[in-house]
Amino acid sequence: MAVGKNVTKECVASCLKDDYQLNFLRRCYPSFHTASVISEKANISNSFLEEAGSDIALCWREIIYMCLIAFGLACVLLVLLRFLAGFIIWFVIISLSLASIGVTIYAWCMWKAYKKEVEKLASDDSSRSIKEAKVKHWLAGAIVMTIFTVIFLLIVIIMRNRIKLVAALFKEAGKAIISMPLILLQPIWTFLVLAAVLAGWFAGYVYIHTSQDVVVDPETSYVSYHITTFFKVMKWYHLLAFFWLTQFIIACQHVVIAGSVASWFFTRDKSQLDSPIWTSFYRLVRYHLGSVALGSLLIALLKLVRAIFKGLERQMTNHPDYCKYLLKCCQCCLWCFERFLVFINRNALIEIAIYGYSFCKGAQQAFHLLSSNVLRVAAINSLGDFILLLGKVGVAVATAFAGLEIIKNKEDLQHSWVPVTIGCIFAFLISHCFLGVYEMAIDTLFLCFCEDCERNDGVEKPYYMSSGLMVFVENSKKALEAEENGKNEGG
Repeated sequence: MAVGKNVTKECVASCLKDDYQLNFLRRCYPSFHTASVISEKANISNSFLEEAGSDIALCWREIIYMCLIAFGLACVLLVLLRFLAGFIIWFVIISLSLASIGVTIYAWCMWKAYKKEVEKLASDDSSRSIKEAKVKHWLAGAIVMTIFTVIFLLIVIIMRNRIKLVAALFKEAGKAIISMPLILLQPIWTFLVLAAVLAGWFAGYVYIHTSQDVVVDPETSYVSYHITTFFKVMKWYHLLAFFWLTQFIIACQHVVIAGSVASWFFTRDKSQLDSPIWTSFYRLVRYHLGSVALGSLLIALLKLVRAIFKGLERQMTNHPDYCKYLLKCCQCCLWCFERFLVFINRNALIEIAIYGYSFCKGAQQAFHLLSSNVLRVAAINSLGDFILLLGKVGVAVATAFAGLEIIKNKEDLQHSWVPVTIGCIFAFLISHCFLGVYEMAIDTLFLCFCEDCERNDGVEKPYYMSSGLMVFVENSKKALEAEENGKNEGG
């Protein structure tokens, strides 16, 4: 922002005065008096911040209560997904189908009503053009909703068996998590490590950003600042390090969860399972750190390229519009490729955790399995992610209502929405941590299911999967047998 740039220039320029201090590292720190002047020049009003801070200090116990409520709701949600996954999934699908049908009918009714109004109006009526425009808008909306509803219903009908598989995977994930409850603590350790990395990265960024030489013109006594090329490059290197470290830490969590769930899946007697989480962590540190580092580096490099393109876009204010559009198109393509790379990397980590592959081998095997089960993958990634998102939002909304009820009689509270909003943010993060583990467990179980189908036949080589998942294998075999019989009869 312009204000920030002006503040930085004034800060460096004023380091030669009494109100500022320049230490031996040539870093400029404003004194209290000068900092207040800069704050006034930036027109930052502290009244609301003071009121919000007072409300937070007043309601800190209630915010903790909201976090505890969110924790309890997340646990209840996990239990519901364990025992009522099928009911919840089909309830959501039926609700969305009815809602889309209802909106489509409403759009056609509104189009018909406006059309009748236009027919009753005289040709020289001043409001006729407005009504005709509304008729066109409602007609377009009704056509779009009709197409969407038809496509949505066809997808539900075609993928009904895949939807049943999603429900079965939800149940299996619930079984795995309940048998290994300590796996829910993994996001806590990840958060603590990420917080430490972020603090260290911020300290390094401040060090690099303030490494500027003060230059004084001997003739005009004009004071300016100058950052060397080395520190300009170091900013980008520092940003790459941030992307790499964060992706590496998150990938380590994925491998630990995937290894634990895979051990649970491929153990026939679940009672004999001994410390799967610790075993998975040991294998990560002992064998897989290089593969995790390589996968996270690829994502970090792509994020860095996107950041460079974003910086170029900000500097092209005086360039033609087509240059900006070209950069936006490039960023859109890079974003799509990044999503694809994250998806492949996530599943490659699962293969690495299961079989100990190298990163390239794991990515190759994951791509093979996913491409062989495209419809199943689409059902899991669309419907499964949507159900989990609804769960996160539901926990946050329920926590908000509980928070409003808790603080409704709180005295001296000026902005009740401030503590409630903070509580909702923490509630969403808490539910995201719990359901993030659930999501990784589902993805791992799906690949384990695919591997089990490919490597075993259920006769000479018994399946590891439960009877709930084995139904889908039997259905597939029956369909293949019917198809072969039909070909033989036709021949």
